[in-house]
This record gives sequence, structure tokens and C-alpha cells, in this order.
Amino acid sequence: MVWAQRRKLSYMMGLLTFLLVVAFAIFRSTTNVVPTCFDNKKNGGESGVDCGGSCLQYCPNELSDPKVRWSRSFEISPGVVHSIAYIEHSYPASSARFARYIFKLYDEKNSLIVEKEGVTYLGPMGRSAIVENLVQTGNSKVALTRFSFLPPILWEKSDPTFSQVVIKTDRNILEAFEGGLRLTATLENKSRFSFENIDVVAILYDENDNAITMSKILLPNIGGLSNQTVYFTWPDKIDPKTVRTIEIIPRINPFKSSEI
Repeated sequence: MVWAQRRKLSYMMGLLTFLLVVAFAIFRSTTNVVPTCFDNKKNGGESGVDCGGSCLQYCPNELSDPKVRWSRSFEISPGVVHSIAYIEHSYPASSARFARYIFKLYDEKNSLIVEKEGVTYLGPMGRSAIVENLVQTGNSKVALTRFSFLPPILWEKSDPTFSQVVIKTDRNILEAFEGGLRLTATLENKSRFSFENIDVVAILYDENDNAITMSKILLPNIGGLSNQTVYFTWPDKIDPKTVRTIEIIPRINPFKSSEI
């Protein structure tokens, strides 16, 4: 092989080596991608596609829906009711930004009167109440109220500290006034978290622990280590003497909170 041919071959081998190095670098850069929880793949420490394991979001059906302890509807005026579902779950480090639900109201013949769908949030473990205000029932009387969640509930991992947040109810005053009943209560936030847009539900029970009526208000905010006075009213004339227990449930939203 003459010198010119050897030189040409050397150049070609060098070019081929360079191209192989570049191709290998491109291959590594496209195949050796660090797994994330947003790449639409089941990789890394995930137990599903972008869910479970090391991801913030749980996989669908990985956690059960909250248990529905009871559901009722209370007539506020002719043809108008408030519907409530009393729920509970035991996941101290899990919350949901969005949970779809449906109320179904039936008459005494078990005929469907109306369905009412809604969306709410779910905070950490504990008892809570979901309320649908001012449901129109027309001329029908509600005999049965059924409540269920619409799948899936997209549970997320949340700070277990939220399950220890205490918003204590103090100094309840229940009194009759002309035209109805009024409840005044003071909420004391013992945590260092401030919360926004808190649903606060009041339930009145008789001596047999049967719910007599309920009401819900929206509290714009409650600061950490602070007090707030809230008011509930009922237009119907309930005898305060028949009320033996008052339960007030503030529904905190960990996704709308800040720490002081």
C-alpha cells in the first residue's frame, strides 16, 4: 500500500471513529434519562405510570374512598333542602385536591327526585362533612339521601403535620330569636398554619344523637394561633331545649395553607 493510500485510510478511520463517538453520545443522552413522575412512563421507584412509590400522587385505587357514616337532607323551606354526608378516612399523610361526588335524593316510594354533583377537596385523616346547600326538590318530600364519590379520587401525599392541626370550638351559644335559631361559636386555631376558604359545618343533635339540622358557612381565612367567631342561623323554629349536642366541623384545605 503506497503512502497516499495509507494516509487516506487513516483519515477515513479517524472520521469513522469520530462519528461513532458522536452517535454513542447521542444514544446515551436519549436513553439515559433520569426518571421523573411526569414522563408518562413507569420507571424509577414508581408503582404505576407517574404514580405511587416515590411519586407525590398515589395510583388510582391505591387508597380507598372515605367511609360514608351517614347522609341526610334537611328541609330549609318548602321545596328546598340542605344535603349532608358525614365521612371519615384514616390516612394521616394523604389529601386530595379534587374529589367529585354525587348526592341522590329519593322520595318515600324510592323514586329519584334529583341528583346533585359537586367537587370538593379532602384534607388529612379525621371526620368531615360534605354539604350541598339549597337543593331544589319541587313538590317532593325527601325520604332518603344517598351519597357517593365519583372515581377516581386522586390522592396525594401531604405533610402528616396537617393531621395534627387542631381548630378547637369554644364558647358555643345557641339561642332562639324571632324567626329562627342562631348559633354563635368561636374557632381557635391552635396550629401555626393559616388556612383559606374553610368550609365550617354545624350539626345539631338530639338526646339520641340523631341529627336535627345542619348549616354550612364559608370562612375566608383563619390565621395560625388565632381566633375567629362564626355564626349560623336556621329560619325554622327549633326548640333549643331539644338540642343536646353541637358538633362544629372546620374542613381545612392543606393546599390552601401557609405556615407562620
